[in-house]
Amino acid sequence: RSLKLLAEGGQLAAAIATAHPDAKVEKVPGSNGDFIVTADNKEVWNKLAHPERRFPDHSEILSLIGSNA
Repeated sequence: RSLKLLAEGGQLAAAIATAHPDAKVEKVPGSNGDFIVTADNKEVWNKLAHPERRFPDHSEILSLIGSNA
């Protein structure tokens, strides 16, 4: 797996690494309130595109990553 976290995602990166030890997690600085998570080049979360414009719970991201496996 190749995962990218755009913006601050230290705790989420740790949760992903624990759940998916073979994953390569990359944190990329964002701007303008970005928080984007991609898995295998597919966007699984975009804070600014979400109807509530919120950060995800770790469990949401882990579930979305699992469903894109």
